[in-house]
Amino acid sequence: MTIQFDAVTLTFGKHKIFDGLSLKFGCGKIFGVTGANGAGKSTLLKLAGKIINPDSGKVTFPDEKKIAALSPEMKLYDGLTARENLKFFARLRGKILSDEKISELGRRTGLDMKTFGDERTENFSTGMRQRLKFAILLAVDADIWLLDEPTANLDDAGRENFFAEIQAAKPEKIILLATNDKLEADICDEIITLPL
Repeated sequence: MTIQFDAVTLTFGKHKIFDGLSLKFGCGKIFGVTGANGAGKSTLLKLAGKIINPDSGKVTFPDEKKIAALSPEMKLYDGLTARENLKFFARLRGKILSDEKISELGRRTGLDMKTFGDERTENFSTGMRQRLKFAILLAVDADIWLLDEPTANLDDAGRENFFAEIQAAKPEKIILLATNDKLEADICDEIITLPL
């Protein structure tokens, strides 16, 4: 299972983001994508997930593999509770979550579902929102994880939970992590630094 970039070129307006980029991503490693703001970290993840297409070149993607993304752009439904958000996003992927599974996801991400499961997410702090987004990522159990600044707004305990889960997942998943955070970069097995 691999994602392969072959001579990928992408331009936004007059700015050429990528020019003949060739890369290969597989299971067993956490691939970090670093670079200055505007270098194209988030854009590379969108290409890898076929959210956008290159101007030229090719992105080869494993057939019938499911993607999950965790990014600042991911929105939760503020009028729904944490439990309802989890069930909704899982159902979109054809998964029905039991109460036991929801409790387990809460434990794995450090989000106490007994206390906060029935709280509307409009009342959540940014850190709690990030924990819930992480729980959604785990709930859908995708083959490919596209992670954009995944531990932003998390406290030390939240980061430790995330790092443990990502290390456990890497043998079976393709994991791309866009970051300029040193702690996030330190857990990566291979770093791709994009020039500005």
